[in-house]
Amino acid sequence: MRMKMKLTSHRALLRLMSLDDIDALYKIVESHPHIWTFLTSKMDQQEDMRNYVVTALNHYAQGTEFPFVVIDQSTGELVGSTRLYHLSNAHRSVELGYTWYHPKVQRTSINTECKYLLLHYAFEELDVLRVQLKTDARNLRAQQAIKRLGATKEGLLRHERPLPNGYVRDAVIYSILKEEWPQVKAHLQRKMNR
Repeated sequence: MRMKMKLTSHRALLRLMSLDDIDALYKIVESHPHIWTFLTSKMDQQEDMRNYVVTALNHYAQGTEFPFVVIDQSTGELVGSTRLYHLSNAHRSVELGYTWYHPKVQRTSINTECKYLLLHYAFEELDVLRVQLKTDARNLRAQQAIKRLGATKEGLLRHERPLPNGYVRDAVIYSILKEEWPQVKAHLQRKMNR
């Protein structure tokens, strides 16, 4: 299934990632390397960002991943990236993640709007039964943000994967189920209307 090229809310615009975004994405990470601390791919040079984008677009072409750049509509600037990935039509499930933002939009409405747009698309257009979210066990800030969405913590995957720096991470797993979506949707709408 092909995903819409754009999803929009009040402030956030999600546009399908393209090769033209490599420079802008890398400039954010180069200027603020701490935002890459818990992510699972190497990001030491611009070629790493090229590989990140090309891999995401290859998965998109296979229909298993939907990578987006995030545009702040109040400024028109590209401010980060997020995606739906590991789409399984057979199991009617998808993961939401690979989310990172420029520090200037962290803890703003951008993240809430992006999550709302992707969850709405997953449950109401892709008709999935489950959306999974996963984060590094050390990333307490991300865990708090996922809980604030209304996701349920399911547990810990020990030694889930080695990171490029050699650290073997544990991952915390959360999920939102289709029958939980109406309540989560109402909660996110209230947050966005404040």
